[in-house]
Formats: sequence, C-alpha cells, structure tokens
Amino acid sequence: MVRMRCREEQAPTGKRMGECIVSLRGWHPALAQAELSALFPDGRVEALASSRLARLTCPEDAPELSISSGIEAIFSNGMNMQWSGEDALLKHIQAHLNNYPSDGSSCAVYAWKHGEGIKGCSRTKLAGKVGGILSLMDATIDLENPESTFGILLDGLAQTVTFGWLKDGLKGDSSIERRATQRPFFKPVSLEPRLARLAVNLACGPLATGACLDPMTGTGGFTIEAVMSGRNAIAMDLDEEMIKGAKQNLEWAGSALNPFIQGDATDIKATLPEGIDTFSGVVLDPPYGRNSQGSMDHHDLLEKTLQSAREVVQGGLTLILPSEPRSELLTRPFQSDERPELKHYTWERLEEMLDETGWYYQHAWYVSVHGSLGRVIVYATTFPQD
Repeated sequence: MVRMRCREEQAPTGKRMGECIVSLRGWHPALAQAELSALFPDGRVEALASSRLARLTCPEDAPELSISSGIEAIFSNGMNMQWSGEDALLKHIQAHLNNYPSDGSSCAVYAWKHGEGIKGCSRTKLAGKVGGILSLMDATIDLENPESTFGILLDGLAQTVTFGWLKDGLKGDSSIERRATQRPFFKPVSLEPRLARLAVNLACGPLATGACLDPMTGTGGFTIEAVMSGRNAIAMDLDEEMIKGAKQNLEWAGSALNPFIQGDATDIKATLPEGIDTFSGVVLDPPYGRNSQGSMDHHDLLEKTLQSAREVVQGGLTLILPSEPRSELLTRPFQSDERPELKHYTWERLEEMLDETGWYYQHAWYVSVHGSLGRVIVYATTFPQD
C-alpha cells in the first residue's frame, strides 16, 4: 500500500505529522467543515477554494480521519491546482508520481467530480491517461482489487483539480447500514445516523478528550454513533421503555456495551455513576410536539437541561431544534439575520438561555427534513472561541 508520506514535523505526542487534502461529502459541506475543525482543533485545517475541500495536517494514523461523518476521501500529500488544461495537469500528475510512486503495490486510478465537473475534461479518458503514466513507470495495474488507488477529483464550482494517492480508497457512507428505519426499536423522528455522528463529533472533538453525554437519548441514535466510533458515552432518558429500546438498538448496531441509564436530564449529576463527573461534549435533540414527556414546557426543560449539562461538560454542545422550513445554506454558517424561525423559541431567547447557563453560542446551520419542517443545528462551547 502507498502510505501517507510525512514532512519532517512532529506532533506534540511525538507522532509523525502528514499533510493531506480532505474531500468532503456534498450533503452539507458547511457542517462537514465544522466537524473537521472540531476533530482537529489545533488550527491545522486550511479551507481551500471549494467548500468541499480542505488541507489538513495531522498525525498520519489519526483515528479521527476514520470516524468523520463528512469525509469522503483523503488525498495523502495531495495536490490542489486551478484547471489550466489537460496537458498541464498531466505534467503535474507525472511529477507528483515521480515524487510519490506506487512502491510496487498494485494500483488503479479513480476519477470523480463535484458538481458539474470541468467542461471539456472527460474523467474516464483522464483516468486512462494517468493509468498509462503509471504503466510506463512499471506499476502493476489492477482495476478489480488494487492495493492502492490514485484519485483525481474535478471540482466544477471552484474549477480546480485535486489528485494524489487515496488513503484507504474512497470512503463509503457506512451510515447507510445503520439507518434509523432499520433499527428494531424505531420512532419516526429519529435522526439520520450521519447527522447524529456529525453532532457527536462536533460537540466532543478529538477522541482523546473524553466521553460523550447524551442526556435525552430517546432511541439511542447519538450514543450508537458515539460508541461505534470508539468513544466512551453515557446516555440517559426518563422513560424506561426508551432505555430498553435504545440498548436493543445498540446491540443491533454491533456493540454489547450498555451505556444507558434511566435518569433526569435536568439533574444529570444525581444520575451519573460514581467516578464519572466530566464529559468532553453533550448532544441534545430535545423532545417536541407529541413526543414531549412530562408537564415541563419547552423553555423550562431546555434551560434546566442546559444548566445541568454545563455542570459536567468541559467542551462543546450540539443542540438540534425544529424550525420552519427554508432553503439550505450549504457553504457556511448562518449570519444572525439569515436564521430560520424556530418552532418553540425565539433566537433572542435561545441565545439568552445559552448565556445564562454558561454556554457561548458559536454557529448555527439548517438541515431540511421535509416540506414543512427543518432542523437547526446549534453549536456552543463552555469557553469563548474566535
């Protein structure tokens, strides 16, 4: 296999650092960028011309690369350049392959596009010509089961081309295998696994920073994604039926762990097992409409839960709230005057509530659910950020 080759740079832990270009999935690039920055918070994420691309410097074996919901592909020592014609591109690719050859592994070339691709450039023909370059370099071509894949990405919006050896090939979307509708215990309002995984990563950051708190677990979607990505987690719910169903769902997903406890989200400390008192992040998708539990109204429930979570969390909060529908903004967070109307709160009151309970509002994004409902993803932290 072609390995990520590294510059002479050391991480604080002594691990070798490598530079790569990350291609992000198209379902919500702005959220994927935010997730990437949360997983690698040391400032080593550099935005590129396309919202679906970023340059990243990190330890070559960083586990966060494999748990991201938004990463589509990783170009080890990748190159990103403005399109200036096929001949110029092929010269740059040949020079790149001279510096980073296949090292004797069998290989294939895979070309794909973001958006409309680049006019006048055939991905199939381009892949064939790069395969010819590799053949002339005595590389073994194996289109069926290659040990290494050389990737070429044509970005139509930015009119750029990104190329390089793909770390572990093109990533499939494993969340498809964990769709909420396929779980044995299902409720119609369950979050998509890819959004639940992203929410966990956004709130909790790097794996080493600590456990995930899911104090209103419902059917367990957040906790399934936390556990399956290798995080420690504690999940709570007042409803014993939900706890049993969430445990069943986690077993279905492939884990024998039992991080679920029956307890009150508005008094988290009283419920936590002995020895567990801090978390790196909290994820909240409060009940609403017919799914609301108890007599507490939406405002009181959320405010008391935010206060309770703040007592045990040092890190991030991902809060998901229902909103009126609007068009999606996929390239950046909302400005304050762009945010959709929330179903049960005003934005002014929500920000006051966060401030009063010790949270610093950072950003918000919108995800469409259907024609009459959307979701707003709010990100806040226990400390101010630039």
